[in-house]
Amino acid sequence: MKGIRTSKWLLGILYILAFILLREWLLPVMELSNTNHLSLFLLFILLSFVFSLAKVSWWISAPIKVLYVFGAIHYIYLGKVFLSKDSIQVLFANMSSNIPVLINGNWESITDPFRTVLFFILLWMTTYLIRYWIEVRKNIFLFYALTVLYIAFIDTFSMYSADGVIFRIMITGLLLLGLLYISKLAERHNTAISAGTFAIIAVPLLFVVVGSGAVANLLPVKGPIWADPVPFLKAAVDSSEERSSGSGSGIAKSGYGLDDSVLGGDFTKDNTLVFEAEVERKQYWKIETKNTYTSKGWEQRTTNETQEVFFPGMEMIPPNQGSEDEVSIAELEMSEKYPFLIYPYGMTMAFASDDVLFVRLNDTGQYRTKIGESESSLDSYGMQFVEHDFSLKELRDTRMDSIVASEFTEFLQLPDELPERVRDLAETITKENESVYDKTKSIERYFSKNGFVYNQSDIATPTEDEDYVDQFLFDTKRGYCDNFSTSMVVMLRSVGIPARWVKGFAPGETGRNADGDRVYQITNNEAHSWVEAYMPDIGWMPFEPTIGFGGPATIDYDIELDLSDPEIPEKKEQEKPKKKEIEKVKDSKKNFSVVDIFGDVGKWFKANALVLLIVTAVVLFIGWKVYAARRKWLPKLLVPAYRSGKQDWENYSKRYMSLLKQLDRFGMKRKNNETLTAYADKVDAYFGGNLMKQLTNTYEEGLYGDDTLDHDWLHLKEIWEDLINRTSG
Repeated sequence: MKGIRTSKWLLGILYILAFILLREWLLPVMELSNTNHLSLFLLFILLSFVFSLAKVSWWISAPIKVLYVFGAIHYIYLGKVFLSKDSIQVLFANMSSNIPVLINGNWESITDPFRTVLFFILLWMTTYLIRYWIEVRKNIFLFYALTVLYIAFIDTFSMYSADGVIFRIMITGLLLLGLLYISKLAERHNTAISAGTFAIIAVPLLFVVVGSGAVANLLPVKGPIWADPVPFLKAAVDSSEERSSGSGSGIAKSGYGLDDSVLGGDFTKDNTLVFEAEVERKQYWKIETKNTYTSKGWEQRTTNETQEVFFPGMEMIPPNQGSEDEVSIAELEMSEKYPFLIYPYGMTMAFASDDVLFVRLNDTGQYRTKIGESESSLDSYGMQFVEHDFSLKELRDTRMDSIVASEFTEFLQLPDELPERVRDLAETITKENESVYDKTKSIERYFSKNGFVYNQSDIATPTEDEDYVDQFLFDTKRGYCDNFSTSMVVMLRSVGIPARWVKGFAPGETGRNADGDRVYQITNNEAHSWVEAYMPDIGWMPFEPTIGFGGPATIDYDIELDLSDPEIPEKKEQEKPKKKEIEKVKDSKKNFSVVDIFGDVGKWFKANALVLLIVTAVVLFIGWKVYAARRKWLPKLLVPAYRSGKQDWENYSKRYMSLLKQLDRFGMKRKNNETLTAYADKVDAYFGGNLMKQLTNTYEEGLYGDDTLDHDWLHLKEIWEDLINRTSG
């Protein structure tokens, strides 16, 4: 990257200001995407700017950055600081699994570690652009303007609150523009500005920008001239989507409903807040299951009327959940009132006021809330739950002959009028699979690979002689969660796998509650349905066939996988390291901090503190001495490096420029306004003779007179070697 060199102390200030602007870019990304690795990415940006400031060659900085990215991915997803053979193999397999995904264009199946790598590459390119704008163009207005627009847009149309951010951006950006303009003026007039002179010019700028900004921030804020555009835009979008369905029955709004007997038709979005959940990670929120498919929708035909009553704080471990798993807490603040719990998978107990009872309906899995003898809705409640990992080894050992059909009659039910081609399709999809789990996964994956489309508009409703699932699978291939989940349940039952239809809410989006705490906000738009299938000797397991949704189940990859295994590209069920060699990851989205890293290896540092201190001191001392003495040893490398090259003008000009740099290191610095001829006279006066004069005359003849052929290159090379060797004495 070429350009007029700016002094390092000024570059340092400019990079600090650019770092502040980049941080403001990252903050909303971290919050809205629930990434929470801000310190990790900021360290990478800081490392890039330090390399730029120190003028580290690309062939040194690039490998270091690559190692940093690899180490960061290793730490985030494997929870380890130091690399090992097994962890490297796991990460390599994960990265390699994305190659067929990219080739097939299935972008949604890219694994999270690979997404993080792509984000690091984006940061790498951004820091390079900023370096170019600062050092070469000396104008960063475009980046500054984009930052202001980006933050304003995010603040207006998302849950991110930019209070104070705009003020910081304005101050930082104006200072950056002002300092760069001063540097640009100096370059334009070919004038070097000393640190003192620059401070005299910059201090008034600093005073005006910061002072005026502070005063403006303290002045009363006038109300907006125009009303908030967001409600208007949302209303316009919602109204544009309100088209009648194929049956002419009108449009329903999204949200949780009780009647599922007739499915189909359009839905319009409803952004009404249902509840806010304060929980560590995204969860699927379950309400109930239904067992009877009628060819038009779902009903619950009770076969087990038993109930269980729980008091607040009482154990209520559901099937297939082990108490040895890590315990988590979820706290819900309800905006819409329902007389039942909305709960995550693995709920072990619920908390509310002492006079509340939780009544579990065993046929649907629903928890009704009662106060006294009457059902009542709760304003808020808390839950304890465990996040269960399903063993892939156990899942792939499940066999169809282990399913006793008589015990699952209600979950194998199908209407007599179900078209035979639905059963035939299910058999075709699963015929190559042996285990119950693999058959189930084949049906789950079928929708994403066979032209199905997720949409809430232009959705058909079956006529009297049509089947809801048959119409979706063979005619329309267009629908929302009810279409996908119902079709999967029906196909599972068609091949003898017990399955049930589940209703609840998808995880929602992150936002801020009234106290400013980060929560998941679940609106009526997150009303959702999915599938639970029975795995022999394991129990009921959730599956997600709807395109664009991740699903609640997590898999413990306790067997070896090869790259052709269909489990590898799964978006949510990513490959995990072997238990014996690498610690299993419980939370791939935990907060990152430098303190965490040093805490993980604290014992090792304490045990070897003295040795580390001595080794570090020795290495730093040796490195400093070697660097300080580079003018003595560097010519020994330059001479053989240029000796083997072709003897022509191009190589000669390179040798001449390297000589100028070596003379600068030797202590004979060339002044900014000093001509090459005058400088050559000064060098020859010091060393004696006229060697530098001869080299300079040849260089100027080639540079200004275009005389690049008629020279004795071999003789000039000998003169250059003689002179550069003198500088090492």
